[in-house]
Amino acid sequence: MLGHKTAYDIVVVGAGAAGCAAARACALQHPGASVALVEQGGRARPPQVVQVPLMQPFIPAVRKAAPFVQTLRCVPEDNLAGRSLAYTVGRGLGGSSLCNDMKYMRGTRHDYDGWADAAWTFDAMLPVFTSLEANSRGASPQHGEDGPLHVTDAQRSNIDSSMNVRFFEACEAAGVPATEDLNAGEADGFSAVQSYIHRGTRVGVFDALVEEVKHRTPNLDLLADTAVQRIECTAGRVRAVEVVRGGVAAEIAAQRIVLCAGTLRSPLLLQRSGIGAEGRVVDAPAVGQNLITTAAADLVFRIHNAASSPSKSISLGNVSYLCRQWREYAEDRSGVFGAFVEGAAYVRSRPQRAAPDLSMLFFRTPQMGMAHWPHCWPMDGFTMRVTHHYPTSRGEVRYDGKTGTTHLRSGLLSTKEDVLAMDEGMQWVGLLTSRDGTLRSVYHVDEKEQHVNPFWAYNATLHHPRTGLATQHDTAAFLAADAQSGGDLYGTCAMGTVVDGQLRVKGVDGLYVADSSVVPVPTVASSGTVGSAIGTRVASFVH
Repeated sequence: MLGHKTAYDIVVVGAGAAGCAAARACALQHPGASVALVEQGGRARPPQVVQVPLMQPFIPAVRKAAPFVQTLRCVPEDNLAGRSLAYTVGRGLGGSSLCNDMKYMRGTRHDYDGWADAAWTFDAMLPVFTSLEANSRGASPQHGEDGPLHVTDAQRSNIDSSMNVRFFEACEAAGVPATEDLNAGEADGFSAVQSYIHRGTRVGVFDALVEEVKHRTPNLDLLADTAVQRIECTAGRVRAVEVVRGGVAAEIAAQRIVLCAGTLRSPLLLQRSGIGAEGRVVDAPAVGQNLITTAAADLVFRIHNAASSPSKSISLGNVSYLCRQWREYAEDRSGVFGAFVEGAAYVRSRPQRAAPDLSMLFFRTPQMGMAHWPHCWPMDGFTMRVTHHYPTSRGEVRYDGKTGTTHLRSGLLSTKEDVLAMDEGMQWVGLLTSRDGTLRSVYHVDEKEQHVNPFWAYNATLHHPRTGLATQHDTAAFLAADAQSGGDLYGTCAMGTVVDGQLRVKGVDGLYVADSSVVPVPTVASSGTVGSAIGTRVASFVH
Protein backbone atom coordinates (compact mmCIF):
# COMPACT_ATOMS: atom_id res chain seq x y z
CA MET A 1 0.00 0.00 0.00
CA LEU A 2 1.45 3.32 -1.13
CA GLY A 3 4.88 1.71 -1.10
CA HIS A 4 4.85 1.64 2.71
CA LYS A 5 3.54 -0.51 5.51
CA THR A 6 -0.18 -0.66 6.14
CA ALA A 7 0.07 -0.28 9.91
CA TYR A 8 2.12 1.76 12.38
CA ASP A 9 2.22 2.16 16.11
CA ILE A 10 2.22 5.96 15.84
CA VAL A 11 1.06 8.11 12.93
CA VAL A 12 1.92 11.82 13.00
CA VAL A 13 -0.17 13.96 10.64
CA GLY A 14 1.54 17.06 9.24
CA ALA A 15 5.23 17.79 8.66
CA GLY A 16 5.36 21.36 9.91
CA ALA A 17 7.45 22.44 12.87
CA ALA A 18 5.16 20.67 15.35
CA GLY A 19 4.83 17.50 13.29
CA CYS A 20 8.54 17.19 12.56
CA ALA A 21 9.30 17.69 16.25
CA ALA A 22 6.66 15.14 17.25
CA ALA A 23 7.83 12.52 14.76
CA ARG A 24 11.45 13.02 15.79
CA ALA A 25 10.71 12.78 19.50
CA CYS A 26 8.38 9.78 19.15
CA ALA A 27 10.92 7.88 17.04
CA LEU A 28 13.81 8.66 19.39
CA GLN A 29 11.97 8.12 22.67
CA HIS A 30 10.16 4.98 21.50
CA PRO A 31 12.74 3.12 19.39
CA GLY A 32 10.66 -0.05 19.49
CA ALA A 33 7.63 1.66 17.96
CA SER A 34 7.02 2.15 14.25
CA VAL A 35 6.32 5.80 13.41
CA ALA A 36 4.92 7.36 10.23
CA LEU A 37 5.08 11.07 9.39
CA VAL A 38 2.31 11.84 6.90
CA GLU A 39 2.46 15.04 4.82
CA GLN A 40 0.17 16.19 2.00
CA GLY A 41 2.99 18.15 0.35
CA GLY A 42 5.78 16.62 -1.68
CA ARG A 43 9.47 15.97 -1.18
CA ALA A 44 10.67 18.67 -3.59
CA ARG A 45 13.19 21.21 -2.35
CA PRO A 46 11.79 24.73 -2.07
CA PRO A 47 12.98 27.38 -4.55
CA GLN A 48 15.48 30.09 -3.68
CA VAL A 49 12.79 32.68 -2.94
CA VAL A 50 11.76 30.54 0.05
CA GLN A 51 15.29 30.23 1.38
CA VAL A 52 16.38 33.89 1.11
CA PRO A 53 15.12 35.66 4.27
CA LEU A 54 14.58 39.10 2.71
CA MET A 55 12.28 37.61 0.06
CA GLN A 56 9.70 36.40 2.59
CA PRO A 57 6.96 38.92 1.64
CA PHE A 58 7.01 37.79 -1.97
CA ILE A 59 6.80 34.02 -1.50
CA PRO A 60 3.02 33.77 -2.14
CA ALA A 61 3.36 35.65 -5.44
CA VAL A 62 6.22 33.64 -6.96
CA ARG A 63 5.11 30.88 -9.31
CA LYS A 64 7.86 28.45 -8.35
CA ALA A 65 6.83 28.76 -4.71
CA ALA A 66 3.15 27.97 -5.39
CA PRO A 67 3.43 24.24 -4.54
CA PHE A 68 4.77 25.17 -1.10
CA VAL A 69 2.01 27.53 0.05
CA GLN A 70 -1.74 27.40 0.36
CA THR A 71 -4.14 30.30 0.83
CA LEU A 72 -7.23 29.68 2.93
CA ARG A 73 -9.87 32.42 2.76
CA CYS A 74 -12.36 33.45 5.39
CA VAL A 75 -15.93 34.46 4.71
CA PRO A 76 -16.52 38.20 4.15
CA GLU A 77 -16.71 39.97 7.51
CA ASP A 78 -18.42 43.24 8.39
CA ASN A 79 -15.66 44.14 10.85
CA LEU A 80 -13.23 44.06 7.89
CA ALA A 81 -15.37 46.19 5.57
CA GLY A 82 -16.66 43.09 3.82
CA ARG A 83 -13.19 41.70 3.11
CA SER A 84 -12.34 38.01 3.12
CA LEU A 85 -9.20 37.67 5.21
CA ALA A 86 -6.58 35.35 3.73
CA TYR A 87 -4.44 32.95 5.73
CA THR A 88 -1.26 31.82 3.98
CA VAL A 89 0.02 28.51 5.29
CA GLY A 90 2.82 26.22 4.21
CA ARG A 91 2.51 22.94 2.36
CA GLY A 92 5.42 20.55 2.19
CA LEU A 93 8.23 19.31 4.38
CA GLY A 94 8.49 22.05 6.98
CA GLY A 95 4.90 23.27 6.75
CA SER A 96 4.42 26.95 7.48
CA SER A 97 8.09 27.29 8.42
CA LEU A 98 8.54 27.49 4.62
CA CYS A 99 6.76 30.85 4.44
CA ASN A 100 6.55 32.45 7.90
CA ASP A 101 8.58 35.43 9.11
CA MET A 102 11.14 33.20 10.89
CA LYS A 103 10.86 35.03 14.25
CA TYR A 104 11.92 33.10 17.34
CA MET A 105 9.52 34.01 20.13
CA ARG A 106 8.68 31.68 23.02
CA GLY A 107 6.05 33.75 24.78
CA THR A 108 6.10 35.09 28.33
CA ARG A 109 5.57 33.60 31.77
CA HIS A 110 2.23 35.37 31.92
CA ASP A 111 1.19 33.71 28.64
CA TYR A 112 1.76 30.21 29.98
CA ASP A 113 0.09 31.03 33.29
CA GLY A 114 -3.06 31.48 31.21
CA TRP A 115 -2.97 27.82 30.24
CA ALA A 116 -3.92 27.05 33.86
CA ASP A 117 -1.97 23.79 33.90
CA ALA A 118 1.04 23.28 36.16
CA ALA A 119 2.66 21.02 33.57
CA TRP A 120 2.66 23.81 30.98
CA THR A 121 4.22 26.77 32.77
CA PHE A 122 7.08 28.74 31.26
CA ASP A 123 9.53 27.01 33.59
CA ALA A 124 8.18 23.61 32.56
CA MET A 125 8.59 24.51 28.88
CA LEU A 126 12.04 26.07 29.23
CA PRO A 127 14.01 22.78 29.09
CA VAL A 128 12.14 21.86 25.91
CA PHE A 129 12.95 25.19 24.27
CA THR A 130 16.62 24.98 25.21
CA SER A 131 16.90 21.38 24.01
CA LEU A 132 15.58 22.35 20.59
CA GLU A 133 17.80 25.37 19.92
CA ALA A 134 21.33 25.89 18.72
CA ASN A 135 21.42 29.51 19.79
CA SER A 136 24.12 31.81 18.44
CA ARG A 137 24.32 33.42 21.89
CA GLY A 138 25.65 30.17 23.35
CA ALA A 139 24.53 28.05 26.26
CA SER A 140 23.03 29.71 29.34
CA PRO A 141 20.23 29.02 31.81
CA GLN A 142 17.87 30.53 29.22
CA HIS A 143 19.29 29.09 25.99
CA GLY A 144 20.77 25.97 24.47
CA GLU A 145 23.49 25.54 21.87
CA ASP A 146 23.36 21.83 21.04
CA GLY A 147 19.83 21.50 19.69
CA PRO A 148 18.75 20.87 16.09
CA LEU A 149 17.24 24.28 15.29
CA HIS A 150 19.57 27.20 14.64
CA VAL A 151 18.42 30.44 16.27
CA THR A 152 20.49 33.52 15.49
CA ASP A 153 20.75 37.25 15.76
CA ALA A 154 21.07 39.17 12.53
CA GLN A 155 24.62 40.01 11.53
CA ARG A 156 25.98 43.08 13.29
CA SER A 157 26.26 44.91 9.97
CA ASN A 158 22.49 44.60 9.65
CA ILE A 159 21.52 45.34 13.25
CA ASP A 160 23.89 48.32 13.39
CA SER A 161 22.64 49.90 10.17
CA SER A 162 21.81 53.58 10.58
CA MET A 163 18.08 52.96 10.13
CA ASN A 164 17.90 50.28 12.81
CA VAL A 165 19.98 52.39 15.18
CA ARG A 166 17.60 55.32 14.69
CA PHE A 167 14.64 53.06 15.44
CA PHE A 168 16.29 51.90 18.67
CA GLU A 169 17.18 55.50 19.58
CA ALA A 170 13.60 56.61 18.97
CA CYS A 171 12.36 53.84 21.26
CA GLU A 172 14.79 54.94 23.95
CA ALA A 173 13.71 58.58 23.63
CA ALA A 174 10.07 57.48 23.98
CA GLY A 175 10.83 55.74 27.26
CA VAL A 176 10.77 52.19 25.94
CA PRO A 177 13.37 50.18 27.86
CA ALA A 178 16.11 48.22 26.15
CA THR A 179 16.07 44.48 26.74
CA GLU A 180 18.77 41.94 26.05
CA ASP A 181 16.49 38.95 25.53
CA LEU A 182 12.85 38.82 24.45
CA ASN A 183 12.74 35.08 25.21
CA ALA A 184 13.74 34.97 28.87
CA GLY A 185 10.19 35.05 30.21
CA GLU A 186 9.31 38.68 29.49
CA ALA A 187 8.86 40.51 26.20
CA ASP A 188 9.10 44.10 27.35
CA GLY A 189 11.06 46.78 25.52
CA PHE A 190 13.10 47.07 22.33
CA SER A 191 15.70 44.64 21.10
CA ALA A 192 17.25 42.94 18.14
CA VAL A 193 15.13 39.96 17.06
CA GLN A 194 16.33 36.38 16.95
CA SER A 195 15.24 34.28 13.99
CA TYR A 196 15.35 30.79 12.52
CA ILE A 197 18.12 31.77 10.11
CA HIS A 198 21.43 29.98 9.71
CA ARG A 199 24.28 31.35 7.63
CA GLY A 200 21.97 33.76 5.87
CA THR A 201 19.38 31.12 4.93
CA ARG A 202 15.96 30.18 6.32
CA VAL A 203 16.33 27.17 8.61
CA GLY A 204 14.97 24.01 7.01
CA VAL A 205 12.88 22.63 9.85
CA PHE A 206 12.36 19.20 8.27
CA ASP A 207 16.05 18.77 7.54
CA ALA A 208 17.03 19.92 11.04
CA LEU A 209 14.51 17.84 12.97
CA VAL A 210 14.03 14.74 10.83
CA GLU A 211 16.75 14.32 8.21
CA GLU A 212 19.60 14.98 10.62
CA VAL A 213 18.59 12.03 12.82
CA LYS A 214 17.48 9.52 10.19
CA HIS A 215 20.53 7.36 10.96
CA ARG A 216 19.18 7.10 14.52
CA THR A 217 15.52 6.62 13.58
CA PRO A 218 15.16 3.56 11.33
CA ASN A 219 11.69 3.20 12.85
CA LEU A 220 10.48 6.44 11.21
CA ASP A 221 8.91 6.47 7.73
CA LEU A 222 8.02 9.57 5.74
CA LEU A 223 4.81 9.39 3.71
CA ALA A 224 4.89 12.51 1.52
CA ASP A 225 2.29 13.45 -1.12
CA THR A 226 -0.22 11.77 1.16
CA ALA A 227 -3.36 13.64 2.18
CA VAL A 228 -5.21 12.51 5.30
CA GLN A 229 -8.95 12.60 4.72
CA ARG A 230 -10.25 11.48 8.09
CA ILE A 231 -9.56 9.47 11.21
CA GLU A 232 -11.41 6.22 11.68
CA CYS A 233 -12.53 5.35 15.20
CA THR A 234 -14.12 2.21 16.62
CA ALA A 235 -15.74 2.00 20.05
CA GLY A 236 -14.21 5.30 21.17
CA ARG A 237 -10.69 4.48 20.04
CA VAL A 238 -8.65 5.41 16.97
CA ARG A 239 -8.22 2.65 14.43
CA ALA A 240 -6.72 4.17 11.28
CA VAL A 241 -6.29 7.21 9.08
CA GLU A 242 -7.88 7.34 5.65
CA VAL A 243 -5.47 8.80 3.12
CA VAL A 244 -5.26 9.59 -0.58
CA ARG A 245 -2.05 9.45 -2.55
CA GLY A 246 -1.87 9.86 -6.30
CA GLY A 247 -5.64 9.61 -6.48
CA VAL A 248 -5.64 6.25 -4.69
CA ALA A 249 -7.48 5.92 -1.38
CA ALA A 250 -6.15 3.68 1.37
CA GLU A 251 -6.10 3.14 5.12
CA ILE A 252 -3.16 3.18 7.49
CA ALA A 253 -3.87 1.42 10.75
CA ALA A 254 -2.49 3.09 13.87
CA GLN A 255 -2.42 2.53 17.62
CA ARG A 256 -1.81 6.23 18.27
CA ILE A 257 -2.51 9.22 16.02
CA VAL A 258 -0.96 12.64 16.64
CA LEU A 259 -2.48 15.58 14.76
CA CYS A 260 0.00 18.34 13.92
CA ALA A 261 -1.82 19.88 10.96
CA GLY A 262 -1.98 23.38 12.43
CA THR A 263 -4.59 25.70 13.90
CA LEU A 264 -6.76 25.70 10.78
CA ARG A 265 -6.41 22.15 9.50
CA SER A 266 -6.28 20.11 12.73
CA PRO A 267 -9.84 21.08 13.79
CA LEU A 268 -11.10 20.53 10.25
CA LEU A 269 -9.69 17.02 10.27
CA LEU A 270 -11.33 16.31 13.62
CA GLN A 271 -14.66 17.60 12.36
CA ARG A 272 -14.44 15.56 9.14
CA SER A 273 -13.83 12.55 11.38
CA GLY A 274 -17.00 13.10 13.41
CA ILE A 275 -15.33 14.84 16.34
CA GLY A 276 -16.95 18.23 16.78
CA ALA A 277 -20.29 19.90 17.43
CA GLU A 278 -22.94 17.14 17.32
CA GLY A 279 -20.28 14.81 15.95
CA ARG A 280 -21.14 11.18 15.25
CA VAL A 281 -18.05 10.01 17.20
CA VAL A 282 -17.81 12.65 19.92
CA ASP A 283 -19.97 15.69 20.51
CA ALA A 284 -17.19 18.24 21.03
CA PRO A 285 -18.59 21.72 20.35
CA ALA A 286 -15.31 23.45 21.27
CA VAL A 287 -13.50 21.98 18.25
CA GLY A 288 -12.84 24.79 15.77
CA GLN A 289 -14.01 27.52 18.14
CA ASN A 290 -11.77 30.05 19.93
CA LEU A 291 -9.71 30.88 16.81
CA ILE A 292 -7.15 33.45 17.98
CA THR A 293 -5.82 35.68 15.20
CA THR A 294 -3.39 38.50 15.90
CA ALA A 295 -4.18 41.68 13.99
CA ALA A 296 -1.34 43.39 12.13
CA ALA A 297 -1.09 46.51 9.99
CA ASP A 298 1.80 48.14 8.16
CA LEU A 299 2.53 51.86 8.29
CA VAL A 300 4.80 52.78 5.39
CA PHE A 301 7.04 55.85 5.44
CA ARG A 302 8.74 57.52 2.52
CA ILE A 303 12.24 58.89 2.98
CA HIS A 304 13.08 62.07 1.11
CA ASN A 305 16.72 62.16 2.14
CA ALA A 306 18.06 58.62 1.82
CA ALA A 307 21.44 59.18 0.20
CA SER A 308 23.40 58.53 3.39
CA SER A 309 21.32 55.59 4.61
CA PRO A 310 21.61 52.41 2.54
CA SER A 311 18.49 50.33 3.07
CA LYS A 312 16.56 47.39 1.66
CA SER A 313 14.29 49.70 -0.34
CA ILE A 314 13.61 48.83 -3.95
CA SER A 315 14.15 52.19 -5.62
CA LEU A 316 16.02 53.65 -8.55
CA GLY A 317 18.59 55.25 -6.27
CA ASN A 318 19.16 52.03 -4.34
CA VAL A 319 19.54 49.61 -7.25
CA SER A 320 23.34 49.61 -7.31
CA TYR A 321 23.51 49.04 -3.54
CA LEU A 322 21.09 46.11 -3.70
CA CYS A 323 23.02 44.60 -6.62
CA ARG A 324 26.22 44.75 -4.59
CA GLN A 325 24.40 43.22 -1.65
CA TRP A 326 23.06 40.39 -3.82
CA ARG A 327 26.56 39.59 -5.04
CA GLU A 328 27.74 39.58 -1.43
CA TYR A 329 24.88 37.27 -0.48
CA ALA A 330 25.63 34.93 -3.37
CA GLU A 331 29.27 34.72 -2.28
CA ASP A 332 28.95 34.13 1.46
CA ARG A 333 25.29 34.55 2.47
CA SER A 334 25.96 37.86 4.21
CA GLY A 335 24.44 41.32 3.80
CA VAL A 336 20.87 42.56 3.79
CA PHE A 337 19.40 39.57 1.94
CA GLY A 338 20.37 37.28 4.81
CA ALA A 339 18.06 38.90 7.38
CA PHE A 340 14.39 39.80 7.67
CA VAL A 341 13.07 41.12 10.99
CA GLU A 342 15.97 42.87 12.70
CA GLY A 343 14.47 45.16 15.34
CA ALA A 344 11.31 45.18 17.41
CA ALA A 345 9.72 46.96 20.33
CA TYR A 346 7.07 45.55 22.67
CA VAL A 347 4.90 48.18 24.34
CA ARG A 348 1.61 48.58 26.18
CA SER A 349 -1.63 49.84 24.68
CA ARG A 350 -2.54 51.13 28.15
CA PRO A 351 -0.14 52.00 30.98
CA GLN A 352 -2.05 49.83 33.46
CA ARG A 353 -1.52 46.65 31.48
CA ALA A 354 0.62 44.13 33.35
CA ALA A 355 2.63 43.31 30.23
CA PRO A 356 3.10 44.69 26.71
CA ASP A 357 0.34 43.66 24.30
CA LEU A 358 1.63 45.42 21.17
CA SER A 359 4.70 44.92 19.05
CA MET A 360 6.26 47.19 16.47
CA LEU A 361 8.49 45.44 13.97
CA PHE A 362 10.87 47.67 12.04
CA PHE A 363 11.76 46.93 8.42
CA ARG A 364 14.30 48.89 6.38
CA THR A 365 12.11 48.84 3.29
CA PRO A 366 8.66 50.12 2.29
CA GLN A 367 8.00 47.06 0.12
CA MET A 368 6.77 44.66 2.78
CA GLY A 369 3.83 43.12 0.95
CA MET A 370 2.36 42.78 -2.49
CA ALA A 371 -0.70 44.79 -1.43
CA HIS A 372 1.55 47.83 -1.02
CA TRP A 373 3.42 47.56 -4.30
CA PRO A 374 1.13 49.70 -6.45
CA HIS A 375 1.89 52.74 -4.33
CA CYS A 376 5.25 51.86 -2.73
CA TRP A 377 7.42 51.07 -5.73
CA PRO A 378 9.91 52.38 -6.53
CA MET A 379 10.71 54.49 -3.48
CA ASP A 380 12.98 54.71 -0.44
CA GLY A 381 11.50 54.25 2.99
CA PHE A 382 10.77 51.98 5.90
CA THR A 383 7.85 50.08 7.40
CA MET A 384 6.61 49.72 10.95
CA ARG A 385 4.29 46.77 11.49
CA VAL A 386 1.96 47.06 14.46
CA THR A 387 0.62 43.80 15.88
CA HIS A 388 -1.84 43.28 18.73
CA HIS A 389 -0.96 40.00 20.42
CA TYR A 390 -3.77 39.66 22.97
CA PRO A 391 -7.05 40.08 21.11
CA THR A 392 -10.43 39.67 22.74
CA SER A 393 -11.89 38.85 19.31
CA ARG A 394 -12.38 35.20 18.39
CA GLY A 395 -13.12 33.41 15.15
CA GLU A 396 -14.03 29.88 14.17
CA VAL A 397 -13.11 27.02 11.87
CA ARG A 398 -16.10 24.94 10.82
CA TYR A 399 -16.63 22.02 8.47
CA ASP A 400 -20.11 21.51 7.05
CA GLY A 401 -20.55 17.78 6.66
CA LYS A 402 -23.75 18.15 4.64
CA THR A 403 -22.15 20.23 1.90
CA GLY A 404 -18.52 19.22 2.37
CA THR A 405 -17.47 22.87 2.63
CA THR A 406 -15.15 24.71 4.99
CA HIS A 407 -16.20 27.88 6.79
CA LEU A 408 -13.48 30.13 8.22
CA ARG A 409 -14.27 33.29 10.15
CA SER A 410 -11.34 35.24 11.57
CA GLY A 411 -13.28 37.53 13.90
CA LEU A 412 -10.35 39.92 13.45
CA LEU A 413 -10.96 43.30 15.13
CA SER A 414 -14.55 42.39 15.93
CA THR A 415 -14.39 44.01 19.37
CA LYS A 416 -13.98 47.66 20.24
CA GLU A 417 -11.16 46.80 22.65
CA ASP A 418 -9.05 45.33 19.85
CA VAL A 419 -9.58 48.30 17.54
CA LEU A 420 -8.63 50.72 20.32
CA ALA A 421 -5.51 48.70 21.13
CA MET A 422 -4.41 48.87 17.50
CA ASP A 423 -5.14 52.60 17.50
CA GLU A 424 -2.74 52.95 20.42
CA GLY A 425 -0.17 51.05 18.39
CA MET A 426 -0.58 53.53 15.56
CA GLN A 427 -0.05 56.36 18.04
CA TRP A 428 3.16 54.72 19.22
CA VAL A 429 4.42 54.71 15.64
CA GLY A 430 3.38 58.32 15.27
CA LEU A 431 5.39 59.21 18.37
CA LEU A 432 8.50 57.37 17.19
CA THR A 433 8.43 59.15 13.82
CA SER A 434 7.09 62.56 14.89
CA ARG A 435 8.57 65.77 13.51
CA ASP A 436 6.71 68.22 15.76
CA GLY A 437 9.20 68.21 18.63
CA THR A 438 7.21 65.74 20.73
CA LEU A 439 10.07 63.26 20.71
CA ARG A 440 13.64 64.47 21.17
CA SER A 441 16.74 62.32 21.21
CA VAL A 442 19.98 63.27 22.92
CA TYR A 443 21.83 61.79 19.94
CA HIS A 444 20.36 64.01 17.21
CA VAL A 445 20.17 67.76 16.62
CA ASP A 446 18.91 69.94 13.77
CA GLU A 447 20.62 72.88 12.08
CA LYS A 448 19.72 75.04 15.09
CA GLU A 449 21.40 72.59 17.48
CA GLN A 450 18.01 71.62 18.89
CA HIS A 451 17.50 68.00 19.88
CA VAL A 452 15.20 66.26 17.42
CA ASN A 453 13.65 62.91 16.58
CA PRO A 454 16.20 60.33 15.32
CA PHE A 455 14.26 60.09 12.05
CA TRP A 456 14.41 63.86 11.53
CA ALA A 457 17.28 63.78 9.05
CA TYR A 458 15.36 61.41 6.78
CA ASN A 459 12.49 63.87 6.33
CA ALA A 460 10.25 60.81 6.54
CA THR A 461 6.55 61.19 5.79
CA LEU A 462 3.68 58.74 6.12
CA HIS A 463 3.05 57.23 2.69
CA HIS A 464 0.55 54.52 3.53
CA PRO A 465 -2.18 55.06 4.46
CA ARG A 466 -2.22 58.19 2.33
CA THR A 467 -5.26 59.56 4.13
CA GLY A 468 -3.38 59.76 7.42
CA LEU A 469 -4.56 58.68 10.86
CA ALA A 470 -5.69 61.88 12.54
CA THR A 471 -8.62 60.38 14.46
CA GLN A 472 -9.74 57.07 15.91
CA HIS A 473 -12.32 56.95 13.12
CA ASP A 474 -9.52 57.22 10.56
CA THR A 475 -7.65 54.38 12.23
CA ALA A 476 -10.73 52.17 12.44
CA ALA A 477 -11.43 52.71 8.73
CA PHE A 478 -7.81 51.98 7.82
CA LEU A 479 -7.76 48.80 9.87
CA ALA A 480 -11.05 47.55 8.44
CA ALA A 481 -9.67 48.04 4.93
CA ASP A 482 -6.05 47.00 5.47
CA ALA A 483 -5.39 44.93 8.59
CA GLN A 484 -4.14 41.39 8.08
CA SER A 485 -3.40 38.38 10.22
CA GLY A 486 -0.11 38.66 12.08
CA GLY A 487 0.58 35.09 10.98
CA ASP A 488 0.34 33.31 14.33
CA LEU A 489 -2.89 31.39 14.94
CA TYR A 490 -4.01 29.54 18.06
CA GLY A 491 -6.85 28.09 20.06
CA THR A 492 -9.05 25.88 17.86
CA CYS A 493 -8.27 22.62 19.72
CA ALA A 494 -7.74 24.34 23.03
CA MET A 495 -6.20 22.67 26.04
CA GLY A 496 -8.89 22.26 28.68
CA THR A 497 -11.85 22.03 26.31
CA VAL A 498 -10.73 19.85 23.37
CA VAL A 499 -7.58 18.20 24.72
CA ASP A 500 -6.39 17.53 28.24
CA GLY A 501 -3.04 18.38 29.80
CA GLN A 502 -1.45 15.38 28.07
CA LEU A 503 -2.74 16.52 24.66
CA ARG A 504 -5.28 13.68 24.46
CA VAL A 505 -8.49 14.46 22.59
CA LYS A 506 -11.29 14.11 25.09
CA GLY A 507 -13.57 11.19 24.34
CA VAL A 508 -11.25 9.33 21.94
CA ASP A 509 -8.53 6.99 23.14
CA GLY A 510 -5.25 7.09 21.24
CA LEU A 511 -5.83 10.47 19.59
CA TYR A 512 -3.67 13.51 20.34
CA VAL A 513 -3.32 17.05 19.04
CA ALA A 514 0.15 18.55 19.37
CA ASP A 515 0.45 21.87 17.58
CA SER A 516 -0.36 25.55 18.09
CA SER A 517 -4.10 24.83 17.95
CA VAL A 518 -3.98 23.58 21.56
CA VAL A 519 -2.75 26.95 22.91
CA PRO A 520 -5.89 28.12 24.74
CA VAL A 521 -5.21 31.83 25.22
CA PRO A 522 -3.46 34.63 23.30
CA THR A 523 0.31 34.75 23.42
CA VAL A 524 3.17 36.82 22.07
CA ALA A 525 4.90 33.62 20.93
CA SER A 526 5.50 32.68 17.32
CA SER A 527 3.45 29.61 16.45
CA GLY A 528 6.40 27.69 15.01
CA THR A 529 8.41 28.13 18.19
CA VAL A 530 5.70 27.04 20.59
CA GLY A 531 4.46 24.40 18.13
CA SER A 532 7.82 22.63 17.94
CA ALA A 533 7.97 22.54 21.75
CA ILE A 534 4.46 21.11 21.99
CA GLY A 535 5.28 18.54 19.33
CA THR A 536 8.37 17.49 21.24
CA ARG A 537 6.47 17.06 24.49
CA VAL A 538 3.74 14.83 23.05
CA ALA A 539 6.22 11.94 22.79
CA SER A 540 6.31 11.69 26.59
CA PHE A 541 2.51 11.30 26.66
CA VAL A 542 2.23 8.70 23.90
CA HIS A 543 2.70 5.31 25.56
